[in-house]
Amino acid sequence: MLEQAAKIAGIEGLEGITFGRVALVANVPKSTLANLFQDREDLQLQTLRFGADAFAAALRAKMRARRGALGALKALCDAWFQLLEDEEFPGGCIVTAVAGEYRARPGAIQSLVTEYREIWRQALLSATMQAKGEGALAPNADPQQIVFEIVAFQEAAHVRTADRLRAQRAVSALIDRIQRGS
Repeated sequence: MLEQAAKIAGIEGLEGITFGRVALVANVPKSTLANLFQDREDLQLQTLRFGADAFAAALRAKMRARRGALGALKALCDAWFQLLEDEEFPGGCIVTAVAGEYRARPGAIQSLVTEYREIWRQALLSATMQAKGEGALAPNADPQQIVFEIVAFQEAAHVRTADRLRAQRAVSALIDRIQRGS
């Protein structure tokens, strides 16, 4: 059920998640969903958790071993963009898909979205800082700014699906530009 709900949310956002809609798509009675989830918000939260965890697992599975931290940063970014085209994740990353929907709506869902976004940001920051520590980045490279730009390109790719390839090339160019000696 949560897999189907996550697919809906990836395309339509969490507002598209209702007991009736999920019951119809999952081919289960609404009463079953009502027994499993306290309310609609609980269903939405569980959908977000399921979708984010599934995306993270697929991201780890797609990452190819690359040498050094700079290779790890490139692999993280490449895997993220590859998953935007994966049939398992219509709409791409569920967290990115629903972030705008809840940016100005305080509550449990916004908090969870913020938590997942920070986990992703920290993964990128860790790889970037390791690359800088290994001397793979230019001495004046700012890891926080690099991560900001990567995330901005990813968000743009999510909103403008026609520009996904352009955003992916922009991230690759950014990483190439910040390398030591480039």
